[in-house]
Amino acid sequence: MTEPRRSGESTARQQDTSRSGGAPDLLGLSTSLPLVLDLDGTLIKGDLLYLSLFSIVRRNPLIVVSCAAWLARGRAALKRQLALRQRIDWSRVELHQDVVALAEREKAAGRRVVLATAADALLADRLASRLPWIDQVLASDGEHNLKGVNKAELLRKTFPGGFIYAGDSASDLAVWADAAGVITVNAREAVRTAAARLDRPTLHLPGRTTVAKS
Repeated sequence: MTEPRRSGESTARQQDTSRSGGAPDLLGLSTSLPLVLDLDGTLIKGDLLYLSLFSIVRRNPLIVVSCAAWLARGRAALKRQLALRQRIDWSRVELHQDVVALAEREKAAGRRVVLATAADALLADRLASRLPWIDQVLASDGEHNLKGVNKAELLRKTFPGGFIYAGDSASDLAVWADAAGVITVNAREAVRTAAARLDRPTLHLPGRTTVAKS
């Protein structure tokens, strides 16, 4: 498989380490470091919160009234209530094929692949069950919203030896600040520039999409 194209001001720093078959280690970092993937906007195109909401509104427009009450209890509570009621057509969820190809390659090389997302665990687990190369899921649980600094703190505790993180938005900068390696996916130029300032080995992916298999 062709090595994903690296671009931008901060590019992957090449090292001499290699694995069988001649493929270089991802960002020159050991396979002992897990590859951690964000979900919304990174692994998939779109946001599971909105996909779940829209799947319900089509059948019950009055659900928006309940949403206001759930949101008053916090964003994680809103996500859980929508996850319990969602009717997402999972076969139509679009995956970023560059991220999938990278994750499959790293899994085959012996690297652990983890999904870490602010989406509700019920939805994240459902998606992960369709992707056999995901080893572990960390997600919002109805009480705690796993985003930004909250995600960074959990990943530090879960992987004290370090990790490589793939994300797409400004909220991921807090996580990249703690990561050994940075992967941006279809990120805005401002996000890529901010990530470059962290001076980490970095890979930029364009985020081309494909529909998930049934």
